[in-house]
Amino acid sequence: MHPLLLVLGVLSGQPAAPPPSQITGAVSPLIAGLCRPFGEGQGDGAVLRCSGLVGTDVFLRGDEASREVALGRPDAFLPPPPEGGRLGRSVTWRLLGDRPFAAVLRYRFPDAASSTPDLLVVLKAPSDDEAPCLVGAAQDVAGPTGSGLERAVAFADRRAPLFRCGRDTPALLGGVSDGARAILSAWFGAMRPDDG
Repeated sequence: MHPLLLVLGVLSGQPAAPPPSQITGAVSPLIAGLCRPFGEGQGDGAVLRCSGLVGTDVFLRGDEASREVALGRPDAFLPPPPEGGRLGRSVTWRLLGDRPFAAVLRYRFPDAASSTPDLLVVLKAPSDDEAPCLVGAAQDVAGPTGSGLERAVAFADRRAPLFRCGRDTPALLGGVSDGARAILSAWFGAMRPDDG
């Protein structure tokens, strides 16, 4: 094969997600009592800085019933969940080498009208030139390919490394109940079904 054709083939191909053997995981606590005040704010508007991974802190703002979270920097907060959703007590990180590329957050909805299982939200971790953003969400229900968390982690490994914030549309992973779909639509707007 001519070398120029090989170069053109490589340049025109779709980028591929990293192989699973290069991806690792970690978990960090997300408990407001373990976090420290950050900046000048007071009361419910105060920002807390929580230890995440080296180089990627997690920031919290608001009371437990309307807690906002931001990864890496305190200027890109995820909106608080509707219907009294409560942020979970840990962050599940996905790493390539020593750098996180995604985080999975759990939200509980104890006050929802219907019995909504926990929702798992997959965020792309911030990079030097890009703020974090929503990649997708799933209900925490077991399926044929594992628990909800296992499926959310596999989704994060497959989608987050190549996800383009502001250009790609976040996806719903797997079957989602009508109640969960309503919560996610109110929270994030329209999301497309995952095609992978």
